[in-house]
Order: sequence, then C-alpha cells, then structure tokens
Amino acid sequence: MKKVLHIITRLDPGGSAENTVLSTERVNPERFESYVICGNGLTGEGPPEKYVTRLREKLIVEPSLVRPIKPLLDSMCLFAITRHINRLKPDIVHLHSAKAGAVGRVAVKLSKVPCKVIYTPHGHVFSGYGSESASKIFTFVEKRLAKWTDAIVGLTEDEIVAFRNYHAGNASQYCVIPSGVELDKYRGEKVLGEKLKTKYNIAPDKPLVGFIGRLAYVKGPDIFLEIAAAIRKSRSDVHFLLVGEGDMHRELEAKADELGLSEDITWTGWLEDPVEAYSAIDLLLLTSRNEGMGRVIVEAASAGKPVIALRSGGVEYVIKDKVTGLLFEHNELDKFATAVVALLDNTTEREKMGKAADAFMHDTYSVESMIKKLENLYWGLMEGKNASASVL
Repeated sequence: MKKVLHIITRLDPGGSAENTVLSTERVNPERFESYVICGNGLTGEGPPEKYVTRLREKLIVEPSLVRPIKPLLDSMCLFAITRHINRLKPDIVHLHSAKAGAVGRVAVKLSKVPCKVIYTPHGHVFSGYGSESASKIFTFVEKRLAKWTDAIVGLTEDEIVAFRNYHAGNASQYCVIPSGVELDKYRGEKVLGEKLKTKYNIAPDKPLVGFIGRLAYVKGPDIFLEIAAAIRKSRSDVHFLLVGEGDMHRELEAKADELGLSEDITWTGWLEDPVEAYSAIDLLLLTSRNEGMGRVIVEAASAGKPVIALRSGGVEYVIKDKVTGLLFEHNELDKFATAVVALLDNTTEREKMGKAADAFMHDTYSVESMIKKLENLYWGLMEGKNASASVL
C-alpha cells in the first residue's frame, strides 16, 4: 500500500477542487491510501460541506495555507506542511495549484521524507494572473522548483508547451492528464432544467445563456456581461444565468445595472448540484482570460450543450471549432455575440453541435480515463520510470 498526499491551496468550488477530490476518492484504495491538505478557502470558513462529507478523515485543513502571498503566514504554512509530511510519510506528494505547488515542494525538501513529487498547476502559471513583474517572479520560482519535481502534469498540451517554452523542467518530467468528469452525471433529464427555471421564476420558453464559474477577474464574468448586452440588442427575449460566486459579485451587479441587464440576469451563487443549470441552459459561454482546460466545457458537452468560448490556454484542445462549439479571439466580442444569436436562432445546428460535443468528450475526459492515467503515473514513478514514460 502506497500513501498519496494531495496538497491544494483551496477546495473552493471549481475544476481543480473537483479534480483533486475525485483523484482522492477514485484512485484504487487497495493500492493507494490518499489524503488531502487544503486551506480554508475564499470564505475563510473551510472547504465546502460536500467535500468535507466526501473526504471525511482523509481531509486535513491547514488554515495557514492561503492563496495571497503573505510572508509571515507563508512561513507558518511551510513549517506546518513540513510537519504534516513528516507525520504522514507519504510515498507520493501530489501538489495542485501554484501556491500549494511552491510551498509543497519546499516542504518536501525540508522534511527529508523520500517521496515522489507531482505538480499539477491547473492553469497557466507564467502569465495571466497579474502584472509583468509578478509573471517574472512566477517564472523564476517555477524554473527553480522544477528541479525538485518528478512530474509536471498539464491538463492539456498547452500547459506543457508553456513549461517547455519557459525552460521549466524537461521532457522526461512532462505528461498530460486531462481533468476527468463524471460524464453520465450531466446527462440530466429535461425536467431538471424546468425545475431550475421554476425555482428562479424564469419563463419556461425563454432562451437561456449561461456562465458557470468563479466570479473572479481571471474567469472574465465582466466580459460575459459585455457580450450579454450585445446579444440583447438582437434578441430581447434572451435571459442570462450566472452560476458561481466570487470577489467580483458586487462589481458585476453594478455593471449589469449600468448595461441595463439587471432584469435579464439570474444570479444563483454556487449550486449544490449544477446539473440543473446545464439542463436548463441552451448555450454556455466561457469568457476566461486564463484557462487551464475549462472543465465546464466538458460538463456542458455531456449535457448536450455546445460552448462558445474565447481562446485561452487549453480551451482550444477541448473545443473543436465549428464542430463541438465555437472559438473567438478576445478582440472579437461582437462576432462572439453574433454567433450566440445565430445558434439561438438555429435549434437544429445547436443540437447537432451539442451531440458532437458529447461524443467527443467520452474517451478523453471521463473520470475513468483520468484515474487510469494517474495510477499509471503513480506506479511508474515508484518503479523508477520518468513521468513521460509512465503515462504512455
């Protein structure tokens, strides 16, 4: 029995959290004993109850693990994580997200526990998260810490290309393991969508365009509102559903009011089960400024709903342009809005694209595929293989 310790900065709702929890739950428990360390998250109140329930005794909350850089708290966190590693003595430490990736690799070095180190950044760590000076610091840190890493895991090839271009790590450390989704879960009945529309007083025949994700700058909810305003100029009957929560909520509500959209938007916050939302919407829009893979693309596709997205990070690996969805550049918002209207007007084309998207996701993005590749990586590293050879 090998012991795996996952460390993630926060288990707030989102792709990286679900990926980490599924990895902990689904990797063969007869071969791997898994644990998760996480911080208190954005709310400061700890991880969501659903993750506490699912992980139970496997979950360790470390309050000093926070996303912002705070030297005093980060020093406390470093020594706390080091103590956890010394106590648990894992065979594998699997780090998720940039902050946990940095603190975790230094902690492993300090602990002297002989273990394999895997790093999944869940997005682009070299750009898109701050100023040019911040990006230079991230690049410096990633290049240095890559020397203490056995495997660097990209959700798509795009992340690996970035590591290669910035000379962080080498080819033997790189592998791609797409984030796995419980595909069947999202193939919900139409009645689920009707239930959500009833709950939020949305007319059953209203076209519904959705945004699902954190209300944070990197996810581009403000861009979504700009596109929504452009859509409304052509289709005044369209309603918009924003599922998620984040530090931009109040700012976004003010922007929606400014754009004359207040009556046309339903804000749900985080939903305990987003399946209802996917069932209710006609289209999902992805407007992220930086996106590792775009897990919501896979979830929407599994519900038979096409996604129209801005090109960002690994998104173009997940959407086949003009086949399973549509892709646009960040300076093409007018074209983006026009395409949304055109698909809303053409039910046959929209459903055809949704079916193609569902079929495309099945082999590559299932949770079973992810777990198989993870187990191959874990065992390969334990047997002395490199990361690239282990996942093949």
